[in-house]
Formats: sequence, structure tokens, C-alpha cells
Amino acid sequence: MIDHDPSSERAPLRGDSSGARSGGRTHAWDIECDVLVVGLGAAGGSAAIEARRGGAEVVVIDRFAGGGATGRSAGIIYFGGGTELQLAAGYVDTPQNMFDYLRQEVGDAVPEATLRAFCETSVANFEWLRQLGVPFPVSGKVSKSAYPESDCTLYFSGNELCHPYRDSATPAPRGHRPLGVGLTGHLSAEAMRLGMLEAGALLRPYSRLERLVVASDGAVIGGVVCELKAPRWLVDVMATLVRNAGGISPRLGGVLQATLRAIERSCKRHHVRARRGVILCTGGFVFDRKLMLEHAPAYADCSMRLGTAGDDGSGIAIGQAAGGVLGKMDRCTAWRFIDPPEAWWGGILVGRSGARICNETLYGGKVGEHMIEEHGGKGTLIVDASTMARGRRQVMSGNPQLYQRVFGLINGYVTCRSAPTLRQLAARMDIDADGLEASVAAYNAGVRAGVDGLGKRLDTMSPIDGGPYYAIPFDKDGLLYPTPCLTLGGLRTEGLTAEVLGADGAAIPGLYAAGRTAVGVSSNGYVSGLSVADGIFSGRNAGRHAARRTTA
Repeated sequence: MIDHDPSSERAPLRGDSSGARSGGRTHAWDIECDVLVVGLGAAGGSAAIEARRGGAEVVVIDRFAGGGATGRSAGIIYFGGGTELQLAAGYVDTPQNMFDYLRQEVGDAVPEATLRAFCETSVANFEWLRQLGVPFPVSGKVSKSAYPESDCTLYFSGNELCHPYRDSATPAPRGHRPLGVGLTGHLSAEAMRLGMLEAGALLRPYSRLERLVVASDGAVIGGVVCELKAPRWLVDVMATLVRNAGGISPRLGGVLQATLRAIERSCKRHHVRARRGVILCTGGFVFDRKLMLEHAPAYADCSMRLGTAGDDGSGIAIGQAAGGVLGKMDRCTAWRFIDPPEAWWGGILVGRSGARICNETLYGGKVGEHMIEEHGGKGTLIVDASTMARGRRQVMSGNPQLYQRVFGLINGYVTCRSAPTLRQLAARMDIDADGLEASVAAYNAGVRAGVDGLGKRLDTMSPIDGGPYYAIPFDKDGLLYPTPCLTLGGLRTEGLTAEVLGADGAAIPGLYAAGRTAVGVSSNGYVSGLSVADGIFSGRNAGRHAARRTTA
């Protein structure tokens, strides 16, 4: 549990229309608005736009310059139900079909009504984002891949083509990628930032929420905001170091985070009244090692953390201190993509026992989940000489993203190990030799019979029957082929309004949470684009509801 001791610096203050009370003193409101949005990523930008369009006076604060994890993301957004891009590519998708697939991924993370609303509003949310200027032209070839080429705007970004998912829903591509070179998350983040400003919201960057202010009836009516006094460039440098160096070394990240917080203590406090509510959109907690060890220890030692320095759990803690309850805090996603190259799908991924871990063509997050939660984070891809050779050729062909080519070369030439026999390879990789030989024999029998025990499609299978044999390490703590990780849990909310729920199951008046600060549709099982889509869905819901909320 995140600390919410009343003596904590995050404990809420009491207040009323005249101001916030602290230490026997009443602090008059320095700033007044209808809605205070905390954090400017996909969720915060969506919330601000909708609240402003709903007639509310909106102030948005961000700990840095804005953009959030969305701005640093690959850009994929999970839309479906019949978007223009799907129809142009010849795929007939419906909200029900989308629901049938996502129910398998989402599990019990959100109620059925919330998931149905997510699917039924998906086309509208896609068009809403296009109207903000995000480029989604019909472009490129639809395929299943870890990440598409730069001319592609639609692809299979999850497990839609894989067993058992394809058995319950007709496969449809739903990974929508803004057109651009490289990773394109910044295009959506910037469009929402500009849309928010054009709608008339006021942005106060380099400001962080320290605590909430609540009225005598428990309603959230504002917050204490710390506006940075230290040079902004210094904070930007430290935030970049936390994200990059701290993203690889958790211990170094902790030192850097402490330094960043020390710099941020040089601030001017503002007491901000939010007449209709506060919306928390501050991200997750992957950059707080203590919280990772407490809530998601199996993922704490993944070799790369994704997000920004703001993903330290502070917003979640502030919401909990006001009475919000937490959910799915043990859930993370960690990606072990076998492709590119696609040829390596023909191999088998095994644990130290030599047993296969899962269907190798599953989405990388699902592969990582199986490996980390069932095999201690240890995995090795086994291929034979011909499959390795085909993979090496594929790495140098086509037009993959630069990082994909680099990691393909690293796995194909640097980290891989070979041996004349499977038993010798097993000894070299600390794998049980009998288990490995049994797994390869069973797999080869499946190739000959045209069926795989784990449901892999025949067109992705290749026999492993010609030495030398190769092993590529996929362990979660590998540095040359890092395992990206982000957290999925947070504050529990009423899914259709994004109101934070208290211990009694009732909504806390005036308090909202969206994106990865909250439990949402991506909090149980993640596929590429689902978190950003959830941020847009929950952020828009929060903004609309807060704008309509009436107060005494």
C-alpha cells in the first residue's frame, strides 16, 4: 500500500470557499478555476479539451513541459469497431467483435459496461483525434509485427491472429499509428496540447501537485501546487537522466529521482481552488523502485523502464491519501518481442527446464508475461542453422525501424550462442538437456503433423533439425536486448465517469483519475496502443463529467 499516513506530506488539507487551512492558518485561494487537470499526456490533454468544451474554466499543470509517457511512446493507439483505416484495408470490424476480443485481454480489470463503452466509442475517439490534426491517412501494408514500418498506419498490434483469441473474435487490425518517421507518439501528444490551448485551457508547466484540499463533506475542492523556482533547463536535464540512465539502472534512477526532487523543493506554493473537481493524470509508478518491489516484484528487475520521470506513483499516492482505493497494482507489461525478423517465429522459446514458454507468435507483452510470471524471467529462443540464416537475411532487408534492425543484429550476431548438438547448447545456456530435447522433438512432430500444441499457426513454424543450433537469450534483465516495462495499476474509478472510488465503493466527489493513474481497460493485459486509447477514453470521460458537475 502507498503510504497515506495523515502526517504524510501528501495528506489532504481542509478547506472551504475562503481558502485552505494548514497549521491553524487559512490560505486564501491564489488561483481559481472549475477543473484542475494534473498531468499533460493523452489522458490530461483529453480531459482538458473536453472540460473546456463543456464550458468549464480549466487549469492544467504538468511537472515538466507536458507530453507525458504518450509523447515518448511509439505512438500506437488501439482503435477499432469500423474505423476508416480498417474499412479501407478490407476488414469488417464491429464494436461487438472488438469487445469479444478485448474481453479476453481485459479480464476483470473493468466492468462489462465500461469495456462496451470503450469499444462503442472507439470510432468516435479515432475521429476526434484526427480532427485535432493527428495524421492517420490510409498508408502502408497491414501485417502483424512488433512495430510497423514508417509508411504504415494500420497493423495487427496484439494477439488478434493467435489462438485462443482468434477462436472467439474475427481477427481485425486495430493498431493505428500516426504517420511519420520513427516513433510517432509525440504527434498525438502535441496535437492534444495544442487542442487544449486552442480550447482556452490555461497551462502552467513545471508545476506539481503536492496535496489535495477537501471540504468538510469530503469533496475535493482544490490542491496545493508547487511552481518551480529552479532553472527549468536543470529540471529538464535531470528528468532526461532519470528517464534514460534511470530507465536502465533502477538504483541509479533512485539517486537521480532524489536529486530531482531536491531541486523541485525550490518552488512557490499556490493554493488552487477547483470548483468542480481535480483530475489526476500523472502516470504510473515504474520509476519508483520501492513501489515496484512492494507491488510488482516480479517486474522490478526488468532491464528498461518506460515512461517519464513523472511516473513515480506520486499522483496515485495523492489520490490514495484522499481516500481512493488501489487496484491491479501488481500488473505490469514487459515486452519480449521475438520479431523482427519474422523467421525467428519458427523457433521455440524455452525456460531453464527446457519446456516451451508459450506460443512464440503471441504479442510481446504476453510473451513477457508468461516468461516472467511462470519461468522466473528466464527465457531462451532456440533455432537451427537455417532459421538463424533466414533471420539474419531478413534483418538486413526491408525497411524496419532502426532500433529493430539494431536489436536484430545484436541478437543474431552478438548475444546468440551456438553448439553442434542440442545437448551441448543446453549445457552452454544452463538449460535442462533432456527437457530441451523433448521440447524440440515434440515441436518437430507438430510441424510434420501440421499442428502445434500451443496453437502456433503452421505458416510460422519451422523444423529445428539442422545444426549448428543457436540460442538467443531473452532473460528479463538482459541489457543488450532490454526488457521494456511499465505499470498498469492505480486508483480504482467508476469507469464511465472516471470518478475515484473510496473504500466504501462510492465515488469521492470532485476527484477523478485517468490514464495509468487509474485502473482501466489495459490494467490486466496490455497490447500495443491500448494504454493510450484508454487514456483518451478515460480522460474524455473525466473532463465531460467534471465540467457538468454541480456544487453546493
